[in-house]
Amino acid sequence: MTESIKKEWDNLFNEISYEDRVASLADVLALQFLGLVDQKMEKEGISKKEMAEKIGTSASFITQLFRGDRKPNWNILAKMSMELSLDFKVLTEELFKERVQEELVAYHQRWSKTQEYFKLKDQVTRPQLVMSVSHSVEDEYAMAG
Repeated sequence: MTESIKKEWDNLFNEISYEDRVASLADVLALQFLGLVDQKMEKEGISKKEMAEKIGTSASFITQLFRGDRKPNWNILAKMSMELSLDFKVLTEELFKERVQEELVAYHQRWSKTQEYFKLKDQVTRPQLVMSVSHSVEDEYAMAG
């Protein structure tokens, strides 16, 4: 049943015109940015009215943005990010996956080295004398004492 629902969804989406798909994607992008802005505003206790004052626009316009009735332009997003000290980073899904993979590999390497350290530490009589010696890409451990 799930496969049939997916096919129906895909068929429905494929029937949408190019212009409607562009408009839909623009809405999603705007809401992604505004979602981050809204989270930060909530965290800092800033109301939409206060944000409007800070960036020099009306509270009505800000309300329309967050309801999805209007789309923000780049200048509005820049003003909001400056007021909230938000540093937007744009990543494609592919770059995001690459970064996640890199972080996972780095975490695993750190974890593995930590486990090796504990094994070595348990093998010596004076564990305070176990030290790490690094002179290449791979860390090596030396035991003293």
